[in-house]
Amino acid sequence: MQWDAVGLCAAVLFAVLIPIQARAWQLNALTVAGDDVARSLGVDVRRLRTFAILFSVVSAASVISFVGVIGFVGLIGPHLARMMIGGDHRLLLPFAAICGAALLLAADTIGRLAFSPTVLPVGIVVAFVGVPVFLHLIVSRRREAFA
Repeated sequence: MQWDAVGLCAAVLFAVLIPIQARAWQLNALTVAGDDVARSLGVDVRRLRTFAILFSVVSAASVISFVGVIGFVGLIGPHLARMMIGGDHRLLLPFAAICGAALLLAADTIGRLAFSPTVLPVGIVVAFVGVPVFLHLIVSRRREAFA
């Protein structure tokens, strides 16, 4: 990847993340209290969902167009962030990005060092970490639902 691509990707991400971060309290109202309470607080739920989906797709598409598909980062990073700091979107949104970046950095380092001089692709290393973590999340959520 060239540095021009990094700059363009960063510009798109900042253009997307600033409006999302500005609506963090609305996202908190929606996720914590539900649709009815969020509506009673003045949140246009339909518009917020459309906005969140559109901006999530734009941010994901901008990154994927430059680096390619790396599975499980979008699933594991935010779940790890939520487990570490809770569900407040004011902190969760930037921390989830940091967790995803740290996960990719660790996976790249492991992929380069594990079978040196052969380099494992980042996607394979992330999948080895991501699949067990994601299965653990599914099993633990299922236990909570039936308990």
